Amino acid sequence: MALTPFATGRDTAGRCLADVVLGRTQAPTGSYVDRGRADRSSDESYDPRREAELWEAAERFTAS
Repeated sequence: MALTPFATGRDTAGRCLADVVLGRTQAPTGSYVDRGRADRSSDESYDPRREAELWEAAERFTAS
């Protein structure tokens, strides 16, 4: 797969993930972690209407 200028390689991404899991990167529960640091997610991710739409879609996709 070709990397874009904004992509992180597998080794680096794995290391960043391991750092969060092992507590070396401080990230409160529910945090968005961007390349080894906790950061604020996009404004869209805090939109209650979008959250409701996503929840409804997840319920439809997982209904048995």
